[in-house]
Amino acid sequence: MSAAQPRAGAPGTVTPPADHVFVVGMMGTGKSTAGRLVAERLGRRVVDTDDEVERATGRTVPDIISSLGEAAFRSAESAALGRVCDARPRAVVAVAGGAVLDPANRALLRRAGTVVWLRARPETILDRVGDAPDRVLLQPDPVEAVPRLVDERRRYYEEVADAVVDVDGLAPAEVAARVLEAVVRRVRVGVPGRGYEVCVGPGARRALAAVIPERARRAVVVTQDGIDVDVDPGIDTVRVIIGDGERDKSLATVERVCRELARSGVTRHDVVVAVGGGVVTDVAGFVASCYHRGLDLVNVSTTLLGQVDAAIGGKTGVNLPEGKNLVGAFWQPVAVLCDTDALAGLPAREWRSGFGEMAKYAFLGVEDLDRRPLSAAVARCVAAKAAVVAGDEREAAQRVVLNYGHTLAHALEAGGIAGGDGSGAGATATMRHGEAVGVGLVFAALLARRLGRIDDARVRRHVELVARYGLSTALPKGVDHDELVVLMGRDKKATDGLTFVLDGPDGVEAVAGVDPGAVLATLAEHAGVGADGGGRS
Repeated sequence: MSAAQPRAGAPGTVTPPADHVFVVGMMGTGKSTAGRLVAERLGRRVVDTDDEVERATGRTVPDIISSLGEAAFRSAESAALGRVCDARPRAVVAVAGGAVLDPANRALLRRAGTVVWLRARPETILDRVGDAPDRVLLQPDPVEAVPRLVDERRRYYEEVADAVVDVDGLAPAEVAARVLEAVVRRVRVGVPGRGYEVCVGPGARRALAAVIPERARRAVVVTQDGIDVDVDPGIDTVRVIIGDGERDKSLATVERVCRELARSGVTRHDVVVAVGGGVVTDVAGFVASCYHRGLDLVNVSTTLLGQVDAAIGGKTGVNLPEGKNLVGAFWQPVAVLCDTDALAGLPAREWRSGFGEMAKYAFLGVEDLDRRPLSAAVARCVAAKAAVVAGDEREAAQRVVLNYGHTLAHALEAGGIAGGDGSGAGATATMRHGEAVGVGLVFAALLARRLGRIDDARVRRHVELVARYGLSTALPKGVDHDELVVLMGRDKKATDGLTFVLDGPDGVEAVAGVDPGAVLATLAEHAGVGADGGGRS
C-alpha cells in the first residue's frame, strides 16, 4: 500500500509539552533568588542546577571543579539539566551560568521552556560576588575574570534567551516582577477598530485586573463547576455557573445567563469575563454580544483547545438540534488571557482535544509545533490565527481556512458521536471536539486526494502528524455515512452545495460544489472498507 492509511484503535499516549521557566545569566545576577520568588508567585517548584549537581554527586561544585576539573563539572551539569527538563511538574529553574556554553544544553533549553536572561554589567557582578573565594572559575583575579566571562558568554545568552531583564540597580522583588512579566508572550490581534492583545504564558491570568476596561464597575465571571482557576478582576464580581458539555451550549443557557445579569443589575458599562474552555467562551461571548446590545468581554481560557483557537477571533455562538454553532455573532474581546499554568491539571482527553486544533495549524504554515515548548507553541498558533482574523474578521473569504478539518468534525458532533465529555451532543458521544478535528483532517486529506488536489505523500503527512499527537486517524466505526453527508450539508460554509476546506496546490482553501458521491466514497475509504481492500476505492 503506497499511501498512508488511517490507523484504527485507541488513541496513543499523551505527553504534555514541557513549559519550564529558565532563569539564566552570570553568577551574581540573582538567578537563585529570582527563581525562588518567581516560583512562589506561580505556585511552582524551584530548582537550582548547581544544587542538582551537588545532590547527584555528593560533592560541592567548588570541590568538583578543583578536584576533577571544569570538564567533569560541565558533564554533571548537563546531566542535571537534562533530568530537570524531563521532569514534571513544571518548574522555575535557576541555570548555572556556564551551562549555555554547551550547544546541546542551549538546544535543550529552547525546547523545554521559556528562557529569561538576567543581564548585568561586570561592575554589578563584581560588587555582588566580592573577592569570591568560593567562585573557583573567577580565581585568581575576579576583576580580570568577570569581564572576560561576560564577553565570552554574551552571545550564548543572546542565542538562547526569549526575554532579557537588566538587573543593575534592581532589588530581588523587582527582578522577579520583571521575570514574571517577561515570561508572558503578547500577540496583537489587529482587527480594524477593535484590536486587542492575547497574553500567553505562565501566570497570564494574573493580568486580569489590568485589562478590565476602566469604565467597568462590575465583572460577570461566567464559568463552570470544576474549573479550579482563580481569577481576580479587581472590581465587584458576579459569578454565573453554566453546565458542562455541548448540550449546555444552547439558547436556553444564554437566556438563563442574561436573566441572571438582569437580576444582578449589570449595566452596559460592565464587563463579562469568560473563565473556561470553548463552551464557556462561546456562551459568554454570545451573551456579551447581545445583552444591552453589547458588553465588553475578556476571555480567560483554561483549555488547550481554547487557548489555540476558541478564545481568539471573536466567534461566539450556540448550538441547535439541527447543527453546531448555528446561532451566534462576531464579538471581539477586549483581551484574552491564556495562562499555560491553568492547563497543568488537564486530563489526557483534553490535551488530545487541543492537539487536534494544533495539528490543523501545521497545514496553515506553522511548522514544528510538536517540537516547541508549550507557551511558544500556543503563542505561534495564536499569531497564526490573529493574522487570518485581522484580514477577514467575519469570514468573508480567508478566515474559512481556520475551519480545516472541521466539516466532518462538526457533523460527528451534530450526530452525537463527538462533542465533549460523554454528555455532550448526545449520550453516546465518545470524542472530544479536537479529537474529531484530527479525524476530520485525515478525511479532508483523503477527499482532496480523491479530487486530484494532493498526492499520496501529502496524505501521509496528514496521517503521520495527527497520529504523532496521540490522536486516532480513523473514522469511528458504526457511523451512518449518509447521515454524515446530510449533516455536512448543513455546515455554515455550505452556500453552494457541499463545501469543504481542502488542501491543494495553492494551499488550504474552500472548495464548493463537491460531489456527494465522492464524499460517500471517501467516507467508505476512511472507514477502511474500500473496494480494493486497501483503503482506496
